[in-house]
Amino acid sequence: MANVFYVTLKELEQQKETLMEEFNNTKDGILKLEVDMNKMKNNLNALSGAVQQTDKLIAVAKQHGNDGDWKVEEKTVKAQAKKKK
Repeated sequence: MANVFYVTLKELEQQKETLMEEFNNTKDGILKLEVDMNKMKNNLNALSGAVQQTDKLIAVAKQHGNDGDWKVEEKTVKAQAKKKK
């Protein structure tokens, strides 16, 4: 004759409780990851803006160097340093 196995209501309720806890933990983890990802995207955008601004300033500095106006400032600074001595 075959053995008969059964599951009690208490065992099923305990299993459901374990599964619900795992479900809620996973859901909370996903929500936290979404918040963190949004923060990281915002930081990435801020860094991108900073890089763009720096590129713009580099271009302005290079243009000044090409125009020769840095040389005038260097002469002025050197002349002022000689006056102070």
